Amino acid sequence: MKTVLLLLVLYPVVLWGQAVRVTPEDLARKQSFLLMRDGSVVRGQIVRQDSSLITVKKAGGDMTFVETDQLIGIMPIRPRPTTSAPSYSVFYLKDSTRLEGRFVRRDSTMITVRKRNGQLTYFEPELLHRVDSTVVDTVPGADSGRTFSNQFSPWLLIGQTAYNPKKGQFYYRNKWVLLNEFQYGITRNWSVGVGVATPIPWLYRSAYDAYYGSGSVLNNSFQLKSKLSASIGRKFRVGLNVSYQPNTYRYSYSKRAWTFQALASIGTSQRNVTLGYGLINRGKQPVYQYWSSMYPTPYTLERIPDQSFLTLGLVQKVLPNLTLLSDNRINLGQRYYFYDDTGERATLSFALRLDRRRHSFDLGAYSLIYRNNYSWDGKNVRVIPYIGYNLLLGGKTK
Repeated sequence: MKTVLLLLVLYPVVLWGQAVRVTPEDLARKQSFLLMRDGSVVRGQIVRQDSSLITVKKAGGDMTFVETDQLIGIMPIRPRPTTSAPSYSVFYLKDSTRLEGRFVRRDSTMITVRKRNGQLTYFEPELLHRVDSTVVDTVPGADSGRTFSNQFSPWLLIGQTAYNPKKGQFYYRNKWVLLNEFQYGITRNWSVGVGVATPIPWLYRSAYDAYYGSGSVLNNSFQLKSKLSASIGRKFRVGLNVSYQPNTYRYSYSKRAWTFQALASIGTSQRNVTLGYGLINRGKQPVYQYWSSMYPTPYTLERIPDQSFLTLGLVQKVLPNLTLLSDNRINLGQRYYFYDDTGERATLSFALRLDRRRHSFDLGAYSLIYRNNYSWDGKNVRVIPYIGYNLLLGGKTK
């Protein structure tokens, strides 16, 4: 019995003696390569070591923590690659987040996973949807962590998906250098935002001349927005997007309007098809009698018919850092003159989103198909370049 007690007392000491120690040379070195038991390599400057963790400063300035019992050794140079590929697990969370890494531990309140870049990440057990095993074609010793998910899955080009911005995070988006949008995730299922036009008059006029015909895209100088969404099953999500454009007299064509759009996304946040049906309600608007010679021009308030539209969006992750987007819309009903309806019957578009950890660039083409009875420049189809930028402000990324 005494022997057993002695072994229990000495066991932590034996483990500590077997753990890799950080030497003064390691601390003085600007860059080290830490070999992990799972075959991965963490590169960075060792800052300090305590009883169970080693703090490492990576090239970008981020701090990561390595457990001493998971460490094989510390090398001053990059280890030689081998031909075998390490195996990882893919953790799918209920909010459609996808994590690649190796399981470390689990208790009643938290699951710990070491990602491919060596960083530890934590999430609650009730958020886990399923776990799949996979083999990643990277050799040990190569820098990992260069795979970025589409952080801006709630948005297509002009339209949206049924996915919501993440809780507690701010988002900024810019389209055509002209339209700006700020969004904030209040909960996992509710977000609010505001859209404003860049206050550069000459830019607005030149863009309006170049992109005339884009209807609700360029004719909204200010908007308030909100979206509610919820998951139904494993790969089906529904949402309701609402926006309000108040009366603004800065531009004569900007008038009050409510837009309601029901959305349904089939798939995941990284790969999905989104169907939508929308309705624009402009209420009563002044109808001016331009043929009258009286001054000021007389007008009457008339109820403007609602304009309905259908949307079809596609999100497809085609490469680790590249997402294909397609955003399409069909306007139903007839054309209503002078009320932000510039004659388009449909819009077809596609773009490639260059994904990064906290931002992305959208580059593609945006086409306008006009009604047969209205071609303002003599063309039934007009194709313009699309450029967009997305930025995540604050919060943590995975």
